[in-house]
Amino acid sequence: MPEECSLRLTRRYAEPPAEVWRALTEPESLERWLRPGFPVPQREVEAERVLELDWRPPGEEPSVVRIELSPAGSGTTLVLDHARIQATRGMHAMQFWFATLERLPVEAA
Repeated sequence: MPEECSLRLTRRYAEPPAEVWRALTEPESLERWLRPGFPVPQREVEAERVLELDWRPPGEEPSVVRIELSPAGSGTTLVLDHARIQATRGMHAMQFWFATLERLPVEAA
């Protein structure tokens, strides 16, 4: 079995959780921040709070992405956990998520 790693990123947004949730899940927004045509099966959803995805990029072993939202004053804290990443792909995954969360169409706090 290949070695695995995981990563956790935390971001704060000025918008409330409902706005960040819409940015994460609405089809037009999803295409902007994630990638057009990227297949992302949802595993678990707790509206406006938890989004868990089966992550299956072409040529990589499947992994799991979990995004949790929580209120932070009038804004939102987003915590992204990506688990079961092939260790040889760990830095690539970190770079991908840094860039991807920058494209999320909400204002960073």
